[in-house]
Amino acid sequence: MAREHGRSFGDAGQSVRMVPVKALLPADSPRLAGVDETHARAMAESDTDFPPILVRRDEQRVVDGMHRLRATVLRGEQHIAVQYVEGSPADLFVRSVQVNARHGLPLTPADRRTAVNRILATHPHWSDRAVAAVAGVSPKTVGAARRRLSTGETPQSNPLAARLGKDGRLRPVDIRARRERARCLLMERPGVTLRAVAEETGISISTVHRLRQELRSDAAHRATAERSGRYPGIPPQSGPRTVRRMVLAARPAADEPERSAAEPFPKDDDLCLKALEVLAHDPSIRFTDSGRALLRWLSSQARGLDAAEQLFGAVPPHCAKALAEVASHYSRAWNRLSNELGDAVRAHDSWPVAR
Repeated sequence: MAREHGRSFGDAGQSVRMVPVKALLPADSPRLAGVDETHARAMAESDTDFPPILVRRDEQRVVDGMHRLRATVLRGEQHIAVQYVEGSPADLFVRSVQVNARHGLPLTPADRRTAVNRILATHPHWSDRAVAAVAGVSPKTVGAARRRLSTGETPQSNPLAARLGKDGRLRPVDIRARRERARCLLMERPGVTLRAVAEETGISISTVHRLRQELRSDAAHRATAERSGRYPGIPPQSGPRTVRRMVLAARPAADEPERSAAEPFPKDDDLCLKALEVLAHDPSIRFTDSGRALLRWLSSQARGLDAAEQLFGAVPPHCAKALAEVASHYSRAWNRLSNELGDAVRAHDSWPVAR
C-alpha cells in the first residue's frame, strides 16, 4: 500500500507518496534510446536524495523520472517518492518533454525533433514559439517541422486556424493577411468605425487604430511629397530625380554622352519611369509591407547596377571572362522573370500597364 510521505517536492500543494517501485509502469518517454544505464548507475552510487518522480494516477505510469526509478532499483530500495499528476496522455507527454528538456540528462537533438513532431500532431493549434519553449528548440526548427508535416487535410495547413502562444492567447495564423484586409477596409470606407473593422477582420481594435494612424501618416506624407514634386516610396524620402537615376542606372552601358536629369528620356526609359510611378502610387503597393519592400528592392537593384559600372572598370583583364559569365547568368534570370511577368500580364486583362 502506498503511504504518505512528509517531504514536499514538485508542484506546490501537491502531496508526495511513497509507492512500491514494482507498481509503476514505464514512461512514454521522449528519450528514443530509453534509460541510459551508465547515467542511472552514476545516480545510484551518489548520496543524493532524489526528488519525487511524476506519475499519472489512473495508470500508475511514470511521466518523468525513469532514471531516478532505475537508480532506486539499483540501490535495492523497494519504494520511491511519487507525485501524482492528472491529464491526457498527450498533455502529459508535453509535460514530460518540458521537464526533461530542463533538468537531468539532456535530450538529444533527435529526441527533441521527434518530440516536436509529436507535439505538433497532438497540439496543432500551438504556436511555433510555444512548442519551441517546451522542446528546447528554436521556433524556426518548429516551423520547418510544421511545414514538413503539413498536407491539405491536416490542421497544420489550415490558414483559418488560430494558434495558442506562449502567453496563453489565441492568435490567427493569417494575421498579416487580416491586417492587409483591415487596411483595405479603412481606405475603402474612411468613415468606418474601428470596432466594425476589428469584427470583420478578426484583429484587435488597438491594431485597427494603429493601422488607421499609419494610413493617415502615409497620406499626409504622400500629399506633402506630391506638392513638392517628389515620388514617395522609390525610395522613401527621394524625389523624381531618384526615379530618373534608377532608370538611367538600369540602362545598358553605351558609348554615349552622359544625359542630364532634365533632358527628355528615350522612349524605353520613359516607359520604365512611368511604370515605376505606377508602382509607387498604387495603394496595393504603397500601403502594404510587401509592396514597400518591392519598391526598396527595385531601388537597390538600380543603385547596384549604377555602382557595378564603376566596379567593373577596376576588374583585371584576366577576370573579365568570369565576370561576364556571372553577368550573363543574372541577365538570363532577369529575362526569365520578365517573360513570366509578361505571361501574367497577358493572362490578366486587368493588370495595370503604363502607357
